[in-house]
Parts: sequence; structure tokens; C-alpha cells
Amino acid sequence: MKQTKRISISALCIALGVVFLYLGSLLDVLDMSAAVLASVLVLFCVLELGYGYAGMVYLGVSVLALLLLPNKSPAILFIGLFGYVPISKFFFEKKMKKWAWFPKVIVFNLLFGAIVYFGAELMGFYTENIWGIPAFVFYIVYFVFANIVYILCDILFARLSLLYFYRFRDRIHKYLK
Repeated sequence: MKQTKRISISALCIALGVVFLYLGSLLDVLDMSAAVLASVLVLFCVLELGYGYAGMVYLGVSVLALLLLPNKSPAILFIGLFGYVPISKFFFEKKMKKWAWFPKVIVFNLLFGAIVYFGAELMGFYTENIWGIPAFVFYIVYFVFANIVYILCDILFARLSLLYFYRFRDRIHKYLK
């Protein structure tokens, strides 16, 4: 594939990723699912174009989403939790096949901890709430649910990549030559 075609495909993935995140910012219920859907585009770029272009798509979607979205929550979720997952997934699985879960989960928890620490007010964590439950209880519950979502997302990306390679790559690859 020529360099020009790779750059234009990356630009299309960036634009589509920002559109997905914008739709997630319009409806607050869809912010996490929009971030996961935008990270599927990064997965496509990892599979077809390589790590460099996938990193470019990740950075492009991240910067444009932070600049353009009215509600920054899907952008924060994409940047810190789901956008880098396809890149790190295949990187760690290539380097260490048997023990790849450990560094992936450690990196995820470090980034999630940084998001919770720096964006606590953005995510709705306060010291006081209407139920009288301490904020650290919500932190623990969010960590547990975020790890479950991360593991399910990692399994989803593995299954999507297999589905893409065995069923759809031949159909799509003829347009990417």
C-alpha cells in the first residue's frame, strides 16, 4: 500500500473516531461505548497499517476530541482507558505471549488511577454525595467495574481481529491495495 493511501485511511479513521466521540458527548449515556467504538478504528489501523499509523490515529482522535467536543468525558475515556488498548494489546502479546495479561492490566490500572486522581471532579466523584456514601467506595467500585470492562474489551478486540482476518479482510483488502 502506498504512503498516500495509508495517510488518507488514517485521516478517515481520525475523522470517524471524532464523530463517534461527538455522538457520545451529545448523549451522556453513550460516552463509554463511544470511546470503545472509536478504539475499534485504532484496532483496524493496527491490523492493516501498523503501530505507527495506529498511534497517529490515537493521537489525532485524542487531540481533536479534546478541542472539539462539548462534553469532554468521552474524550477522556478514549485517551486514558480505551484508545491505546489495541496498540498495547498487540504489542504486549507480541513481546510476551504467555504473560501478556500482567503488563496490560498494570498499565490500564495506572492510567485509570491517573484519570481518577486528576479527573475526579470531571467524573462526578465528590467527598459528599446524596446517599452519604464515602467517595472512596465509589473509587473501589469504579476500579472493579473498569477492570471488568477492560478485560471484556480486550477479549472483544481479540475476537474482532480474528473475525476481521478470517471473514472480512479479503473483501476489504482489495480496496486497500
